[in-house]
Amino acid sequence: MVVKIVNLVLARIDDRLIHGQVATAWVRVTGANKIIIVDDMVAQDMFISKVLRMAAPPRIKVEILDIKGAIAALTNYAESQDKVLLLAKTPMTMLELIQGGVEIKELNIGGMGAGPGRKQVYKNISASQDEKEVLRKIIELGTDVHIKIVPDDDKINIKNYL
Repeated sequence: MVVKIVNLVLARIDDRLIHGQVATAWVRVTGANKIIIVDDMVAQDMFISKVLRMAAPPRIKVEILDIKGAIAALTNYAESQDKVLLLAKTPMTMLELIQGGVEIKELNIGGMGAGPGRKQVYKNISASQDEKEVLRKIIELGTDVHIKIVPDDDKINIKNYL
């Protein structure tokens, strides 16, 4: 079963989750009034969850869910009037959502920092071989995946860098 989130205004991979660009530019441009963060570890960390909620702009609802909880909860958004900005730290989380039935037609990659096993793909986007494979799989499943760090940037097709 595929769950279509009627008002999914942005699905974004950004390992910083809520920060200045998301809290100001992306919320404004998309008109989002709800941010859903999907991350198993963050969902269990009350301190980080509180910090992320405080980083969101006033009047923006924030939900922080693990992957299984997000798949279940997003089913309820099929009829919601909320304009949802969906955030995850990694491509694997987005793939699990898609494989769990959440329809993500377009996926924005905004920040995947350097780290062990990762190589720079484009500016502040780094990925491991496994992450590149996951991105290829997401594309194969029919999602348009692009890099767009800030709203004013042009979309850059990730296929060119995999």
